[in-house]
Amino acid sequence: MKQKLFFSIALLILISCSKDNNIVDPIVGKYKDLKVIDVHNHDASGCKYKSSIDYSKILHTPVSDASGCKYKSSIDIWDTYSIEQIVLFGDISEPSAVTTDNIAWNAYKENPSRFIPFFAGFNIKDSSCLKIVAENFEKGFFGIGEFVAASSNSPITSNLPWKGDHPMDGYFPQVYELCAKYKAPILLHIDPPFGYPIDKLKEALIKFPNTNFIFGHANAYNSPANIETLLKNYDNIYIDFFAGFTKYNPGSSNSLEDYVPLINKYPDKFMVSTDSGYDVGYDNAYKAIYELFDLLGDDVVEKIAHKNFEALIRNK
Repeated sequence: MKQKLFFSIALLILISCSKDNNIVDPIVGKYKDLKVIDVHNHDASGCKYKSSIDYSKILHTPVSDASGCKYKSSIDIWDTYSIEQIVLFGDISEPSAVTTDNIAWNAYKENPSRFIPFFAGFNIKDSSCLKIVAENFEKGFFGIGEFVAASSNSPITSNLPWKGDHPMDGYFPQVYELCAKYKAPILLHIDPPFGYPIDKLKEALIKFPNTNFIFGHANAYNSPANIETLLKNYDNIYIDFFAGFTKYNPGSSNSLEDYVPLINKYPDKFMVSTDSGYDVGYDNAYKAIYELFDLLGDDVVEKIAHKNFEALIRNK
């Protein structure tokens, strides 16, 4: 009898938890009614289409005709962590990104309330990229990204065939002009986050004041002081903050607390992301976002959770 009572109580607890957005951590429950946008997510990858699909027409292929898409398997964890919207893309700065761009677009068309599609499938050193960028903006993509503007340290992005050597390389200037024309932000990967690549980013920020630049996972292997140098001098730079890296990656030399004064000083410039849990896993990436929220005031939290990013795409 006691055993039956125990299992009945356990079942009631499980049902209660499931009704409360499947919350797995008290700190997540504290913010369960807050709108959160993950502004950097690669889960438009891994899709496998039926052999009868014409890949040249993949742009018009329903997502329901695909299997193995990573974003499909991530829906449960987004629900668990109360993540309302995802800035979705897949591969970056390489030919396969053309396909994952289209997957992101199809996901958006089937569920526009959850997905915000970005694209990164073009060669920055080929003039044909300008036609691709314009056509994608005309179609309705919300922004460019993640695009590799410079990489020499990363074992993954440093070898991508369509990456830039620096943020003013190739046709970047013309792409930035298109971003300004279509009022769409561009999310850039830049490593290392100091030295020559950042000098060229500063050049771009000055020459294209009407283009909104998002510095991807700017806190990765970077200090608050370096980020502040950009924020205090340039109005068109925004910070994609990968809290999971700072909190859970052993390579981080800073803590979340180290960034709190900077975020409080520039509350309109930060937004949160997970980089699909790169090197820390999804659970840690999302927990860290809420752990960051818990260090900030409610007004700042609401801005970095969704308002700052929404402001960038509002006029699109």
